[in-house]
Amino acid sequence: MTRLKFFFEIVLACSLLACGQVKENLDPAVTQTFSEQWKFRAGEGDSLWSRPDFDDSQWLDVVSTLSLKDQSVALDNGFGWYRKTVQLSDSLLQSLDKKGELVLHLGKFAAAEEVYFNGRLIGKTGDFPPNYMGYNDGERNYLIAKEAVLPKGDNVIAIKFHNGWGAGGFLSSAPVSISSAETNDKLSVTIEVPDADYIFLSPDTIRATALLENKNEWPVEGELSVMLLTDDHQVLQTDRYEVKVTGKSTYSAALKSIATNRLAPGFYQYKVEFIRHSQPASADHLMLGFDPEKIQSPVDAQADFQEFWQNNLKELAKVAPQYKMTLQPQYSQLDYKVYLVEMRSLGNVLIRGYYAQPKRDGRFPVIIEYMGYGSKPYPPNQSWDGFAYFIPSIREQGLNESNPYSRWILSGLDNKNNYYYRGAFMDVVRALDFVCSRPEIDTEKIAVRGASQGGALSFVAAALDHRVKVAAPSVPFLSDYRDYFKIASWPKSDFDVYMEQHPEAKWDDIYTLLSYFDIKNLAPLIECPVFMGFGVQDQVCPPHINFAAYNQVKPEKRWMASPEFGHSVSKVFNEAAVEYMREKFR
Repeated sequence: MTRLKFFFEIVLACSLLACGQVKENLDPAVTQTFSEQWKFRAGEGDSLWSRPDFDDSQWLDVVSTLSLKDQSVALDNGFGWYRKTVQLSDSLLQSLDKKGELVLHLGKFAAAEEVYFNGRLIGKTGDFPPNYMGYNDGERNYLIAKEAVLPKGDNVIAIKFHNGWGAGGFLSSAPVSISSAETNDKLSVTIEVPDADYIFLSPDTIRATALLENKNEWPVEGELSVMLLTDDHQVLQTDRYEVKVTGKSTYSAALKSIATNRLAPGFYQYKVEFIRHSQPASADHLMLGFDPEKIQSPVDAQADFQEFWQNNLKELAKVAPQYKMTLQPQYSQLDYKVYLVEMRSLGNVLIRGYYAQPKRDGRFPVIIEYMGYGSKPYPPNQSWDGFAYFIPSIREQGLNESNPYSRWILSGLDNKNNYYYRGAFMDVVRALDFVCSRPEIDTEKIAVRGASQGGALSFVAAALDHRVKVAAPSVPFLSDYRDYFKIASWPKSDFDVYMEQHPEAKWDDIYTLLSYFDIKNLAPLIECPVFMGFGVQDQVCPPHINFAAYNQVKPEKRWMASPEFGHSVSKVFNEAAVEYMREKFR
């Protein structure tokens, strides 16, 4: 062995020994809390709005302790920005020198956002349209790298966010703070799935891998706790692993799965938690599906179900629609003339919508897009793609909303003839009457689509009116109420309030009434092709209730999963749905 080679081996050995001796920094955590004052501006903005040298002096003054809605502040097409200037204390900067990173704590925030520190993106939750990734209203904590911090002077926090329901932003009154990054802040548990859409089909078995990443210089050890649960929160299996992870490395563990012959078709949740010193340090959870087309949720329609809806349709037909169209110049600059449509529906109720009429001769297929529960009005497509468009607002919502967000789903629960969705479902049909009244529409080529409530209304349109030739619902609402209320916290929470306020009400009576408005019971009436999209991680309208309705559809049908999406679907599905319509109309 040469002396040079010997020398390098000694240096390498010493380096490895030194690395192994790095110990956890146990200095006390340092936290600095900031005022609730922020600058705000509605709109999508651009990258300049994230930069520390951007002048936001003309922006609105808002606070993080109240929702924007409570401050009478509106978003622009769902988008808004917050900005705040902070000066970091000497003690926090000294802790940063020792611990290498900081953590920004925003409290509870909604729904999708990008967070910048001095113009540098430090993290994001969800995704913006057109690939909007669900609604997330959880706690937000983002690591700030040392190189992003300006030790002297002002540091700027900028947050771009989107929420299609029109609220968004800070949701809780907890103060915004920055703290030194402790050991647990640099640990992250994630679950990976060896399947493209997270949906496993027989004879395959559901399976996943847990990854524990340790970004600290020092090793950590603890317990990895793994639970496999049904979507209605019943624990099927619990496993625990003793784990030790060296500094700057990742531990991987294949998670045990129950054999498929012991699993009923449905959706299952893995919950993985890393525990240090008897306290949770990091966690992740993930939904997976197994044979969803075999989910059993039989119809529970009452004996007079079809008679009830036929009578409602007859009653609607007696109401003269009295269509009125008013040009909207601000939306009519490109390939369509966009009109505000007004018409009368069941009970002579005035409802409105936006209609996009092509600026060319001919007869055209049309897409009717039904809106989500409480969604704010928005114009239809304005660039030519071969379709006409109509976006109706059902009664009391969207363009017809006269009061702030209301619990429409509770309105009229005393009797099925008084229930809110009786009239709303007839508004769905009246929208079809309108497009069929237009000479430029090819009435043999009518498609319906929508997400959430809009997905449910797409089922309703296809079931109650066979003028619909193709339906492309996504994350559909209003389905399989008994199971729905076991799985999701809302809208069951609204019904719980109602039951407290109406002690005379009985749950069996409520479920009987809702059965008339359950899209699971309407689905067998559909005669057109259906292409459904769903978010596997959806906690608002969970996949189980989507398939409860879908599995009752008898004609041609197909589905597409957006595996990482919550209460939304991917751009890929939306584009595929339009192509599906083109294929059927061709």
